[in-house]
Amino acid sequence: MNKAIFIGELSLNVTLPSSDSSSMAATRVGDRLVKAAMLDGEMGVETIFVGETAADAVGDHIISALEKSGIGTGSVDRFTEGASPVRISAATGDDSRAVIHSAYPGEPVNPIWPRVNEGDVAVYGSYMVIDKRNHSAITELLDHARARKAETVYLPYFDVRQVSRTTRVMPEVWDCLEAASLVIATTGDLAVLFPGEDAETAFRGHILFYCRRCLVLDYASLTMRFFDGDESWTLRCHPTENDEFHWTAGAIAGAVRALTEKVNDPDDIMAKANETAHSILSDQ
Repeated sequence: MNKAIFIGELSLNVTLPSSDSSSMAATRVGDRLVKAAMLDGEMGVETIFVGETAADAVGDHIISALEKSGIGTGSVDRFTEGASPVRISAATGDDSRAVIHSAYPGEPVNPIWPRVNEGDVAVYGSYMVIDKRNHSAITELLDHARARKAETVYLPYFDVRQVSRTTRVMPEVWDCLEAASLVIATTGDLAVLFPGEDAETAFRGHILFYCRRCLVLDYASLTMRFFDGDESWTLRCHPTENDEFHWTAGAIAGAVRALTEKVNDPDDIMAKANETAHSILSDQ
Protein backbone atom coordinates (compact mmCIF):
# COMPACT_ATOMS: atom_id res chain seq x y z
CA MET A 1 0.00 0.00 0.00
CA ASN A 2 1.21 3.51 -0.79
CA LYS A 3 1.25 6.33 1.74
CA ALA A 4 -0.95 9.40 2.15
CA ILE A 5 0.61 12.84 2.60
CA PHE A 6 -1.79 15.46 3.97
CA ILE A 7 -0.94 19.16 3.61
CA GLY A 8 -3.04 21.70 5.48
CA GLU A 9 -3.68 23.94 8.43
CA LEU A 10 -3.22 22.79 12.03
CA SER A 11 -5.25 24.50 14.74
CA LEU A 12 -6.90 23.82 18.08
CA ASN A 13 -10.67 24.35 17.85
CA VAL A 14 -12.55 25.12 21.07
CA THR A 15 -16.35 24.99 21.23
CA LEU A 16 -17.91 26.75 24.22
CA PRO A 17 -21.12 25.30 25.70
CA SER A 18 -24.33 27.32 25.76
CA SER A 19 -24.93 29.51 28.79
CA ASP A 20 -27.61 27.18 30.19
CA SER A 21 -25.46 24.06 29.79
CA SER A 22 -23.50 22.36 32.54
CA SER A 23 -21.11 20.70 30.08
CA MET A 24 -17.50 21.72 29.61
CA ALA A 25 -15.91 23.27 26.53
CA ALA A 26 -15.06 20.74 23.81
CA THR A 27 -11.83 20.73 21.83
CA ARG A 28 -10.87 19.28 18.46
CA VAL A 29 -7.61 19.34 16.56
CA GLY A 30 -7.89 20.67 13.04
CA ASP A 31 -10.56 20.71 10.36
CA ARG A 32 -11.96 18.08 7.96
CA LEU A 33 -8.59 17.50 6.26
CA VAL A 34 -6.89 16.86 9.61
CA LYS A 35 -9.73 14.58 10.73
CA ALA A 36 -9.49 12.62 7.47
CA ALA A 37 -5.74 12.23 8.01
CA MET A 38 -6.35 10.96 11.54
CA LEU A 39 -8.92 8.44 10.28
CA ASP A 40 -6.53 7.14 7.63
CA GLY A 41 -3.78 6.83 10.22
CA GLU A 42 -6.12 4.92 12.54
CA MET A 43 -7.12 2.60 9.69
CA GLY A 44 -3.50 1.61 9.16
CA VAL A 45 -2.66 3.76 6.14
CA GLU A 46 0.89 5.10 6.31
CA THR A 47 0.09 8.79 6.82
CA ILE A 48 2.31 11.87 7.00
CA PHE A 49 1.23 15.41 7.79
CA VAL A 50 2.87 18.51 6.30
CA GLY A 51 2.00 21.73 8.08
CA GLU A 52 3.09 24.19 10.72
CA THR A 53 2.44 24.87 14.38
CA ALA A 54 4.35 26.75 17.03
CA ALA A 55 6.75 25.20 19.51
CA ASP A 56 4.33 26.01 22.32
CA ALA A 57 1.94 24.07 24.57
CA VAL A 58 -0.88 24.19 22.01
CA GLY A 59 1.49 22.95 19.32
CA ASP A 60 2.59 20.11 21.58
CA HIS A 61 -1.05 19.09 22.05
CA ILE A 62 -1.68 19.15 18.29
CA ILE A 63 1.39 17.03 17.57
CA SER A 64 0.43 14.56 20.30
CA ALA A 65 -3.08 14.14 18.84
CA LEU A 66 -1.68 13.46 15.37
CA GLU A 67 0.84 10.93 16.64
CA LYS A 68 -1.82 9.11 18.69
CA SER A 69 -3.63 8.54 15.40
CA GLY A 70 -0.52 7.02 13.85
CA ILE A 71 0.43 10.07 11.76
CA GLY A 72 4.06 10.90 11.05
CA THR A 73 4.79 14.47 12.18
CA GLY A 74 8.40 14.86 11.04
CA SER A 75 7.23 17.22 8.28
CA VAL A 76 5.41 19.62 10.60
CA ASP A 77 7.32 22.92 10.86
CA ARG A 78 7.54 23.88 14.58
CA PHE A 79 8.15 27.62 14.35
CA THR A 80 9.38 29.61 17.36
CA GLU A 81 8.37 33.15 16.37
CA GLY A 82 4.62 33.12 16.84
CA ALA A 83 1.76 31.15 18.37
CA SER A 84 -0.27 28.12 17.32
CA PRO A 85 -3.74 29.04 16.02
CA VAL A 86 -6.69 28.62 18.36
CA ARG A 87 -10.32 29.03 17.19
CA ILE A 88 -12.95 29.64 19.84
CA SER A 89 -16.65 29.52 18.97
CA ALA A 90 -19.97 29.04 20.72
CA ALA A 91 -22.01 25.88 20.24
CA THR A 92 -24.92 28.06 19.16
CA GLY A 93 -25.17 31.53 17.70
CA ASP A 94 -23.60 33.50 14.90
CA ASP A 95 -20.44 31.81 13.59
CA SER A 96 -19.02 35.22 12.63
CA ARG A 97 -18.57 35.92 16.35
CA ALA A 98 -15.92 33.20 16.61
CA VAL A 99 -12.54 34.32 17.89
CA ILE A 100 -9.37 33.31 16.03
CA HIS A 101 -6.03 33.63 17.82
CA SER A 102 -2.89 33.03 15.76
CA ALA A 103 0.53 34.51 15.14
CA TYR A 104 2.44 33.05 12.20
CA PRO A 105 6.02 34.03 11.36
CA GLY A 106 6.64 36.29 8.37
CA GLU A 107 8.56 33.66 6.40
CA PRO A 108 6.74 30.81 4.63
CA VAL A 109 6.34 27.32 6.02
CA ASN A 110 9.64 25.47 5.91
CA PRO A 111 9.10 21.77 6.68
CA ILE A 112 11.29 18.81 5.87
CA TRP A 113 9.54 17.59 2.74
CA PRO A 114 8.62 13.89 2.89
CA ARG A 115 9.84 11.41 0.32
CA VAL A 116 7.23 11.00 -2.42
CA ASN A 117 7.05 7.73 -4.35
CA GLU A 118 5.05 6.75 -7.40
CA GLY A 119 1.51 5.89 -6.33
CA ASP A 120 1.56 7.94 -3.12
CA VAL A 121 -1.36 10.29 -2.51
CA ALA A 122 -0.80 13.97 -1.67
CA VAL A 123 -3.93 15.60 -0.21
CA TYR A 124 -3.98 19.39 0.19
CA GLY A 125 -6.52 21.97 1.27
CA SER A 126 -7.58 24.70 3.72
CA TYR A 127 -6.50 28.34 3.69
CA MET A 128 -2.86 27.32 4.21
CA VAL A 129 -2.37 26.19 0.60
CA ILE A 130 -3.83 29.38 -0.92
CA ASP A 131 -2.28 31.80 1.58
CA LYS A 132 0.21 33.91 -0.40
CA ARG A 133 2.76 33.37 2.39
CA ASN A 134 2.83 29.63 1.75
CA HIS A 135 1.41 29.09 -1.73
CA SER A 136 4.72 28.98 -3.63
CA ALA A 137 6.27 26.52 -1.19
CA ILE A 138 3.25 24.22 -1.37
CA THR A 139 3.21 24.45 -5.17
CA GLU A 140 6.83 23.25 -5.25
CA LEU A 141 5.90 20.13 -3.29
CA LEU A 142 2.92 19.47 -5.54
CA ASP A 143 5.08 19.84 -8.65
CA HIS A 144 7.52 17.34 -7.14
CA ALA A 145 4.66 14.94 -6.29
CA ARG A 146 3.30 15.10 -9.83
CA ALA A 147 6.77 14.51 -11.27
CA ARG A 148 7.03 11.44 -9.03
CA LYS A 149 3.68 10.18 -10.45
CA ALA A 150 1.79 10.58 -7.19
CA GLU A 151 -1.96 11.19 -6.99
CA THR A 152 -2.73 14.79 -6.02
CA VAL A 153 -6.07 15.47 -4.31
CA TYR A 154 -7.30 19.03 -3.75
CA LEU A 155 -9.96 19.91 -1.16
CA PRO A 156 -11.07 23.41 -2.28
CA TYR A 157 -12.28 24.85 1.01
CA PHE A 158 -11.13 27.52 3.44
CA ASP A 159 -12.39 29.37 6.49
CA VAL A 160 -14.28 32.30 4.96
CA ARG A 161 -13.35 34.43 7.98
CA GLN A 162 -9.75 34.36 6.74
CA VAL A 163 -10.67 35.69 3.29
CA SER A 164 -12.06 39.20 2.92
CA ARG A 165 -13.11 38.57 -0.68
CA THR A 166 -13.13 35.24 -2.51
CA THR A 167 -11.96 36.80 -5.78
CA ARG A 168 -8.65 37.71 -4.13
CA VAL A 169 -7.70 34.06 -3.61
CA MET A 170 -9.04 32.65 -6.88
CA PRO A 171 -5.62 32.78 -8.68
CA GLU A 172 -4.26 30.46 -5.99
CA VAL A 173 -7.38 28.28 -6.17
CA TRP A 174 -6.90 27.90 -9.95
CA ASP A 175 -3.26 26.86 -9.31
CA CYS A 176 -4.41 24.24 -6.81
CA LEU A 177 -7.05 22.91 -9.20
CA GLU A 178 -4.49 22.65 -11.98
CA ALA A 179 -2.15 20.64 -9.75
CA ALA A 180 -4.85 18.10 -8.88
CA SER A 181 -5.53 14.68 -10.35
CA LEU A 182 -8.74 14.56 -8.27
CA VAL A 183 -10.82 17.27 -6.58
CA ILE A 184 -13.00 16.38 -3.57
CA ALA A 185 -15.48 19.13 -2.74
CA THR A 186 -18.71 19.51 -0.82
CA THR A 187 -21.69 21.29 -2.31
CA GLY A 188 -21.00 24.03 0.23
CA ASP A 189 -17.43 24.46 -1.04
CA LEU A 190 -18.69 24.88 -4.59
CA ALA A 191 -21.32 27.40 -3.47
CA VAL A 192 -18.59 29.60 -1.97
CA LEU A 193 -16.37 29.44 -5.06
CA PHE A 194 -19.11 29.52 -7.70
CA PRO A 195 -22.24 31.15 -6.23
CA GLY A 196 -25.57 30.24 -7.78
CA GLU A 197 -24.26 27.21 -9.69
CA ASP A 198 -25.14 23.59 -9.05
CA ALA A 199 -22.44 20.94 -8.80
CA GLU A 200 -22.56 19.87 -12.44
CA THR A 201 -22.49 23.44 -13.75
CA ALA A 202 -19.57 24.31 -11.45
CA PHE A 203 -17.63 21.25 -12.54
CA ARG A 204 -18.18 21.58 -16.27
CA GLY A 205 -17.89 25.36 -16.33
CA HIS A 206 -14.82 25.76 -14.11
CA ILE A 207 -13.13 22.68 -12.63
CA LEU A 208 -13.01 20.50 -15.77
CA PHE A 209 -10.70 22.99 -17.50
CA TYR A 210 -8.07 22.26 -14.83
CA CYS A 211 -8.89 18.75 -13.53
CA ARG A 212 -11.07 16.12 -15.21
CA ARG A 213 -12.00 14.15 -12.05
CA CYS A 214 -14.10 15.50 -9.18
CA LEU A 215 -15.96 13.86 -6.30
CA VAL A 216 -18.79 16.01 -4.93
CA LEU A 217 -20.12 15.24 -1.43
CA ASP A 218 -23.69 16.33 -0.65
CA TYR A 219 -24.56 15.86 3.03
CA ALA A 220 -28.05 17.33 2.68
CA SER A 221 -29.13 14.55 0.31
CA LEU A 222 -26.54 11.99 1.47
CA THR A 223 -25.27 11.45 -2.03
CA MET A 224 -21.91 11.40 -3.75
CA ARG A 225 -21.38 12.24 -7.40
CA PHE A 226 -18.20 11.43 -9.27
CA PHE A 227 -17.41 13.39 -12.44
CA ASP A 228 -14.80 12.13 -14.90
CA GLY A 229 -14.69 14.23 -18.04
CA ASP A 230 -18.03 13.89 -19.81
CA GLU A 231 -19.25 11.06 -17.57
CA SER A 232 -20.65 11.02 -14.06
CA TRP A 233 -21.84 8.47 -11.49
CA THR A 234 -24.08 9.02 -8.46
CA LEU A 235 -24.16 7.02 -5.23
CA ARG A 236 -26.96 7.31 -2.70
CA CYS A 237 -25.31 6.80 0.68
CA HIS A 238 -26.49 4.96 3.79
CA PRO A 239 -28.51 6.89 6.40
CA THR A 240 -26.28 8.22 9.16
CA GLU A 241 -26.44 9.87 12.56
CA ASN A 242 -23.08 11.56 11.97
CA ASP A 243 -23.03 15.31 11.57
CA GLU A 244 -21.75 16.90 8.36
CA PHE A 245 -18.20 17.36 9.66
CA HIS A 246 -17.68 13.72 10.59
CA TRP A 247 -19.50 12.34 7.54
CA THR A 248 -17.45 14.51 5.19
CA ALA A 249 -14.13 13.75 6.87
CA GLY A 250 -14.92 10.03 6.78
CA ALA A 251 -15.78 10.16 3.10
CA ILE A 252 -12.53 11.96 2.30
CA ALA A 253 -10.52 9.45 4.34
CA GLY A 254 -12.17 6.55 2.53
CA ALA A 255 -11.54 8.01 -0.91
CA VAL A 256 -7.89 8.68 -0.06
CA ARG A 257 -7.46 5.18 1.33
CA ALA A 258 -8.90 3.77 -1.92
CA LEU A 259 -6.34 5.74 -3.92
CA THR A 260 -3.46 4.45 -1.76
CA GLU A 261 -4.70 0.95 -2.61
CA LYS A 262 -4.54 1.86 -6.33
CA VAL A 263 -8.33 1.84 -6.69
CA ASN A 264 -9.18 3.98 -9.70
CA ASP A 265 -12.77 3.10 -10.63
CA PRO A 266 -15.23 5.89 -9.59
CA ASP A 267 -17.82 3.44 -8.23
CA ASP A 268 -15.19 1.69 -6.11
CA ILE A 269 -13.80 5.00 -4.80
CA MET A 270 -17.29 6.15 -3.78
CA ALA A 271 -18.02 2.78 -2.18
CA LYS A 272 -14.91 3.06 -0.02
CA ALA A 273 -15.78 6.67 0.82
CA ASN A 274 -19.32 5.67 1.81
CA GLU A 275 -18.08 2.74 3.87
CA THR A 276 -15.62 4.88 5.82
CA ALA A 277 -18.13 7.72 6.36
CA HIS A 278 -20.25 5.21 8.28
CA SER A 279 -17.48 3.40 10.15
CA ILE A 280 -17.20 3.37 13.93
CA LEU A 281 -14.09 5.56 13.71
CA SER A 282 -15.73 8.38 11.78
CA ASP A 283 -18.21 9.33 14.50
CA GLN A 284 -15.63 9.67 17.26
